[in-house]
Amino acid sequence: MQAHTLTVGERLFRLRSSCDVTALVAALTAAVRQGGGMVRLPVVGDVGVEALVSPGVSVVLETFEVDPLALLDPAVPVPWFAVDDFDY
Repeated sequence: MQAHTLTVGERLFRLRSSCDVTALVAALTAAVRQGGGMVRLPVVGDVGVEALVSPGVSVVLETFEVDPLALLDPAVPVPWFAVDDFDY
């Protein structure tokens, strides 16, 4: 299983597990190439987020490989997951 985080500027966002990463990267790239634009981010939880992405903004997409069984073991620390990280 993969988990993704996106950092825009200095702000980190946890992305939904159902996120289409390829489409998101394409939208981010298009915004930069157009000189800037708002991009909707598929973040975890019941919140809508749009970020202004422009050529001067640092954007970092991180992908983590996560063992789904580790999520059930309280002895295994998985720091980037919180209760609202799971899509039901």
